[in-house]
Amino acid sequence: MKFLQGGGGGKPSIDFEKSGGLAPVVVVDVSTRQVLMVGYADRAALERTVETGYAHFYSRSRQRIWMKGETSGNRIRVVRVSYDCDADTILYYGIPEGPACHTGRYSCFYRDVLDSRLKFMWDMIVEAFRSARIHVRRGFGGLEEYLYIVNPLSDNIPPPSQKLQALIADYLSEGVEWGSIDKVVAPESLGLPIASLVAERLGAPLAVVRKRRYPESGIEAGFTSGYEEGRHYIYGVEPGESVVIADDTVSTGGAAASIIEALRGVGVEVKAVLASMAKPQYGGLERLARLGVGVRRAVDVYVSKEGKVRLVQPETSWEVELKVPVTE
Repeated sequence: MKFLQGGGGGKPSIDFEKSGGLAPVVVVDVSTRQVLMVGYADRAALERTVETGYAHFYSRSRQRIWMKGETSGNRIRVVRVSYDCDADTILYYGIPEGPACHTGRYSCFYRDVLDSRLKFMWDMIVEAFRSARIHVRRGFGGLEEYLYIVNPLSDNIPPPSQKLQALIADYLSEGVEWGSIDKVVAPESLGLPIASLVAERLGAPLAVVRKRRYPESGIEAGFTSGYEEGRHYIYGVEPGESVVIADDTVSTGGAAASIIEALRGVGVEVKAVLASMAKPQYGGLERLARLGVGVRRAVDVYVSKEGKVRLVQPETSWEVELKVPVTE
C-alpha cells in the first residue's frame, strides 16, 4: 500500500496538529458500510496502517500506538484510507476479522439516542402501496383463485425508493444476530433485490435457489405456491450450516416450506424467514410456524376482490386501508 493524495503520490496533508497531534479515525466495514468503531491516530499510527494493511491507532490512555486485535485477534484489514475536506478526520474502510467491539458485538455503535426508522419505513410503505393493483389469477395448491397484488415491494413495479429498500433491509437484518449465520438463501426472481441487501448487512454470502437444474451437485425439492408449481434446486449450502431465507413475500408459505424441508433434510439449520411482506390470509405464517420457523416481515398485506388493501405493521400494529384497481 502507499499514500495517495488527489490521484498522485506523496504523503497526505492531514492536519494532525489541529487536535494536538491526533486525528479521529472512523472505521467503516467496506462490505456493509456500517460504522464499526472510532479511534485516534497520530501520523506514525497512520503510516503503520498504510504499511501493514491493518488498522492501527494511538491510545490516549496508554500513550502508545496499538493495532486493533493485537490481543483479541479481531483485526481489521484496511483496504482504503480517506480523509475529509478539512483534512482533520480519517476514514478507514476495512474488512473485520471478528467483532469490532470489545463487548463481542459486530459494531461499537449498538445504543441509540434516536431511532425513527420504523415510522419512516412505514410511511414510505403506505405511500408505495398507493400505486398497487390487484390481479385475480388462477390458484394452485387447492386455491381456486389467487389475489396477486402488484406493488413496489414484491414486484419492483414501479421501482421502489432506494431509501425504502434500505430501511426494509435494515429492519429485516436486525432480527438476526450478526455472525450467527453462514448463508442467506433466496429463491431467484422477485426476492433477489431485498435478499441481496440483507446478505450485505449480515455479512453473509447469498445462495440463490434456482428453478432449473445446474450440472453441480445440489438439493432438489418440488414446491407449490399460491399461483405456481415447480421445482427448486439449491446450490452452495452445506450440511451443518445455519441460514436464513430471504424473500419478497410469504403468502401460502409453499415455496419457503419446500426450501426449509429440503435444507433440513441434509442437516442445514434454518433460523428464520425474512420477507418484505406477508399475506396472512393465505396461511403461510401459520404453515411456517408449524415448522418452527418465524417470519420477520416489514408489513402484512390483506387484499380483497373489491380492491381493498389493508396494511398492518406487525411489530406496532399500525394499520392503513387503501383502495386499488382490480383486474380479472
